[in-house]
Amino acid sequence: MEQILNFEEYLGNVTQCLEKLGDENISLNESLELYKNGMENLQKAQKMLESAQVQCENLKMQYTKES
Repeated sequence: MEQILNFEEYLGNVTQCLEKLGDENISLNESLELYKNGMENLQKAQKMLESAQVQCENLKMQYTKES
């Protein structure tokens, strides 16, 4: 079962992948796996960000209507 992380943890994982990809001594296969993992984490963080933006817009509209 896949563990669900928070936004900051996903971005931290992406940063770790980028740092490891900067190592010129890693193999091609390891590079591809790191890239895949980084992109998956980035996609999950992006979805969380988009969800937060929708929530903010909904709240903004709700409070605008009440005023």
